[in-house]
Amino acid sequence: MAVRKIVHIDMDAFYASVEQRDDPQLRGKPVIVAWQGDRSVVCAASYEARSFGVRSAMPAVRAERLCPHAIFVPPDFTRYRAVSRAVREILKRHTDLVEPLSLDEAYLDVTENKTGLPTATRVAGAIREQIRQELALTASAGVAPNKFLAKIASDWRKPDGLFVIQPGDVETFLAPLPVGRLPGVGKVTGEKLEKLGVRRVEDLRGLELPALEG
Repeated sequence: MAVRKIVHIDMDAFYASVEQRDDPQLRGKPVIVAWQGDRSVVCAASYEARSFGVRSAMPAVRAERLCPHAIFVPPDFTRYRAVSRAVREILKRHTDLVEPLSLDEAYLDVTENKTGLPTATRVAGAIREQIRQELALTASAGVAPNKFLAKIASDWRKPDGLFVIQPGDVETFLAPLPVGRLPGVGKVTGEKLEKLGVRRVEDLRGLELPALEG
């Protein structure tokens, strides 16, 4: 069976980047996409805002405390959906096997691609360049033999990065990886695993299944 070639495309700080693209006065400044108010949460934060510790899904009031000089912009999901559709059209030039995860990320199976490019790395690079040239936005990409690894790879050199995990390098790459870098392992799960002595993926090998289930 042929090794699959999976690309994960993840737009960089998507909502905030769209706002900065469309309003030059926001460029280079800490932008938080959120309604202001006690019950509001952050929809997205520019990388300038992230440098102060602001993160998506954080309460807006906490984000404002962390970055008092941030510029709050109310979300415009109609516009974000339109840009997302434009990104999707670029992806579909390369393969019909596109699996959207949200407005700002998708998996592509490019084991066979429409453009005739010889490698998945070349496909990912072409997609990123087309997004940059046509939409004035940046995307990070991960290339790997499966979706799980491709998602890890796309986060490896964010923002505006490309990282490839070759099939023969999977075990070498995963073994020293901190478990917190695994998709789905948040702070709570990470703390539970640390209590079990699991800090890196290689530590999982010697762990009995009942210990994980507990």
